[in-house]
Amino acid sequence: MIKLLIGTFSSSFIFISMAIIYYWRDIEYDPSSIDLIAYFILLPALFSLILLSPYLVYRAYQYQKKRKEAQQQARLQKQKYDQLEREKNNVKTDAIQWLYFNIFSSFAVSALGENETILEQMKKFRSPELDSNLTNAYGLPILSYRITAIDDDLQQSQYDDEIDLDYARIQRIKTLIQQQLEQQTEILWQVAEHLKKSALFYDVELAYQYRIHPAWVISDDQKGDQYENFEPKIEQVSRLNCLNIHVLLADNLFPIWDEISSREMLLQFMQSMGMLSQQIQIKHHFIAQQSSYQDWLKLLERIATQPHEVSLVINVDSEIDQAWLDEQMWLTEHYLAAEFASSWCIAAQNVQINHIEVMKTLKVALNADDLSNFFYQMIPSHVEQTEQADPFVLMLDDATDIKVIKKTTQVFAQTSVDTHHFLYPKQSFGDTQSLAKIFSFMLGMHLSEELTVMVYSADQASTYAFFQADPE
Repeated sequence: MIKLLIGTFSSSFIFISMAIIYYWRDIEYDPSSIDLIAYFILLPALFSLILLSPYLVYRAYQYQKKRKEAQQQARLQKQKYDQLEREKNNVKTDAIQWLYFNIFSSFAVSALGENETILEQMKKFRSPELDSNLTNAYGLPILSYRITAIDDDLQQSQYDDEIDLDYARIQRIKTLIQQQLEQQTEILWQVAEHLKKSALFYDVELAYQYRIHPAWVISDDQKGDQYENFEPKIEQVSRLNCLNIHVLLADNLFPIWDEISSREMLLQFMQSMGMLSQQIQIKHHFIAQQSSYQDWLKLLERIATQPHEVSLVINVDSEIDQAWLDEQMWLTEHYLAAEFASSWCIAAQNVQINHIEVMKTLKVALNADDLSNFFYQMIPSHVEQTEQADPFVLMLDDATDIKVIKKTTQVFAQTSVDTHHFLYPKQSFGDTQSLAKIFSFMLGMHLSEELTVMVYSADQASTYAFFQADPE
């Protein structure tokens, strides 16, 4: 375009200049400065404009045409976007993602007691007790939620604070993990048996490993005619590939936690049940308070997609440690420490374990904006349940947070749930909050079997969980 303009003007200038110069020379005309500007600049420019006018009109027409097409395309794109948004809004209820689980065993312990006792004490607003071993900066005893039952187990383990100031806390957490394993012994025996039978039937390599297992090897003095053709009985069972062990720990333990020794302890315990190490997967999760509920839901989503696996989830935290408290009290003078532990044997809905009945089923609704769309379906006996006074909704948030209260009021506005049906466990864990929401969620297993228990947190406003007794 620019080249065309310059070329046209140059040609016009040369042609007109030559004609004017020859004409003025013939008539001996003496031009003024105005004549020079008019005939050598303005006239070539006007002549060039006349020559280029058809081309410029054509370019202007093309520009307007493209502009209108672009505007029309933008309107079409906006209409498509608006239509997609309307379609999303219309199918929100159909976009709900449901997760289904079988929970085979559950155990929980805290300073308030075990299992159902914890919930009963929460209903009574059980307060912390004066700790005989922990003190503040002035040497005075402080309040805490200490599990005194594990103190006797720890008295046999001597430790030196000058060597490792965090050792006391680590020891208490390891003791709580060991306690959870012992509580799950019965279910783990059955899992071990199922894993063995599944391997013998479905996996040739693992079947060989089981056949050379020391528990199956017969000594020479035991051999006889009856053992000559010894072969373990193989029966078909539902497939079970492995046991996943998820250990949930507070993120502040990451720098000091020894994963190797923890893994060895878990492996040794599982192998004592008769499991092969190839069928055991161990994962440590270090979870922060700000993302604890989100991380927990992600873990549940992962478990829901494992059709031939069973998971042992151990959630444990303890801040009953003087060295740890001394650090925290620099920021909060009245820091209230607690400790607790819980564990589940959980699997996807289609997973079954021989000789073990399902305690409860867990159903989790994701991306569900309107609770009223499915609340009454999840609680068929909602009339009787909402008329009684016992709480059946575990609220994982702070009961004193005004914003949370407003949100939950809006969420439950279209249901028959009242505020006296809410139970807020948060206050029973003091300032030890990294894993408190996960522990509270797991406590839902221990509310009355006659009730359909619901768990909710404003952290994930579109997520709802329901515990139901197994219909069988």
